[in-house]
Amino acid sequence: MEYNATLTIRAKGDDVDDALVDALRDYHPAVSPSLLAEDAWDAVITFGAETLGQALTTARAIGEHLGGMIGLEVVPTTAWDRRADQDVRSGEDLVGVTEAASRLGVTPQAVRERLGAGTLPGRKIGREWVIPARTLAR
Repeated sequence: MEYNATLTIRAKGDDVDDALVDALRDYHPAVSPSLLAEDAWDAVITFGAETLGQALTTARAIGEHLGGMIGLEVVPTTAWDRRADQDVRSGEDLVGVTEAASRLGVTPQAVRERLGAGTLPGRKIGREWVIPARTLAR
């Protein structure tokens, strides 16, 4: 079964997001500033595990290896997708790919890749992607 984990890491520096993406590259990470604490970052990763317990153990080991972990959430990817779809349908502020890229400090192509991998919540309206603005908060 596939799982998504949100690792909340407290770290300071100019390139923390890039460092987290590099360290988690094998897990298709999406990294953004966390709303949980000052100087914290959320890294959403995806990986396979046989059980939720195994997924929790794996995510915890990955997060502890990074250092500074202050939060952890693990859910099956199917549940993650349902929640992301509800977020997009809830009527909140939505932004396009270009605006999302600007807010995250990445290229529009990187945003499309994250959307395609399911590590950034969003959905297509017609031919264009829309992303909940709150998922991009810095």
